Amino acid sequence: MDLPRSEIDALYSGPGLEAYRAEPVVAVGTDGAKVAALCFNLVTPPSPGEANREYADQLRELAARLGLPRDYIERIR
Repeated sequence: MDLPRSEIDALYSGPGLEAYRAEPVVAVGTDGAKVAALCFNLVTPPSPGEANREYADQLRELAARLGLPRDYIERIR
């Protein structure tokens, strides 16, 4: 599955998201297939209770469009 760079950039362009950094990872599918991917992580973990609802809403919407598992989508906050 490919995600256009424009959508990736849009997800990480909002206020407060500049602290996220792309890190290359290898995702392993249920069939054992390995795929190179980008994982965006905060350099410094958020403080307790800190959240960006707008970002989480966009991420859940994208995850649903991509057909990611429902239990994963429900954990995005």
